[in-house]
Amino acid sequence: MILISDIQFTIVLYKCELKDSVTFLSLTKALKNEEQFSKADLYVYDNSPYEQEKLLFNQYWNITYESDLTNSGLSKAYNQAASHAKNNNKKYLLLLDQDTEFPLNSLNVYLESINNNDFKLFAPILKIQGGKIMSPCLYTKKWGKLIDYISHGVHSLDNYVPVNSGLCISLSDYFLAGCYNEKIKVDGADFQFIERFKKKVGTRFYVLNLEIEQDFSLFETNLDNILPRFKIFLTDVKNFDRTNWKDNYYYGRIALIRTIKLILQTRKKIIFDYYVKYYL
Repeated sequence: MILISDIQFTIVLYKCELKDSVTFLSLTKALKNEEQFSKADLYVYDNSPYEQEKLLFNQYWNITYESDLTNSGLSKAYNQAASHAKNNNKKYLLLLDQDTEFPLNSLNVYLESINNNDFKLFAPILKIQGGKIMSPCLYTKKWGKLIDYISHGVHSLDNYVPVNSGLCISLSDYFLAGCYNEKIKVDGADFQFIERFKKKVGTRFYVLNLEIEQDFSLFETNLDNILPRFKIFLTDVKNFDRTNWKDNYYYGRIALIRTIKLILQTRKKIIFDYYVKYYL
């Protein structure tokens, strides 16, 4: 039987204090809501350019804090958390970002689903503004597409892919899959892990009867913000695992489509210059 103590919770922060994290606050409320309360183990990986005040004591969490001033990205954060979990004999790894709202019954849903179903990968339904479902998303041509509806229960990773936030993975199968690709800092890190998971573990996963919400903006209009993110995106896609010509074609297509969209949006030649410099 899997208990709260068997799960390694992992939050990745960036320019956000843990005490201000929507994810941390909402999951703390969920812990308080547990009838049989036990402290949960939380691994905080902080990619901020400054080290935050460590929380040495918390009533609801045993907190391990790691600061990465170089901002190595999500993949390294998750792999570090997995190693920490393995060293502490955890059985599941729960991946979290900093700004997702979890309902009060979240932990009960996770535990009940894990204990009643023989699966290695569990994912909630993640909604963004307007009610669109961001996770699991429709997986087509090596990338995700927002959907309007998905049922809870068993689904195939050939058709749908869950994103990072809320993803709960059997720790032994996390390592069997080959972990996250640390060459990928942000964009597509989840899709790349799922590709590895499918090859080494299997294609079935379980969608929880649980809806979580994230404040996520699809559109950025400030060029000063667009360019650094675009650079990361291009570098990440260039570092995707590739095994055949189809991978090269689809990943090249993803990079080109994003470039064209940004050129049309900004009307700036520098977008194409970035594409040439960081992808080609």
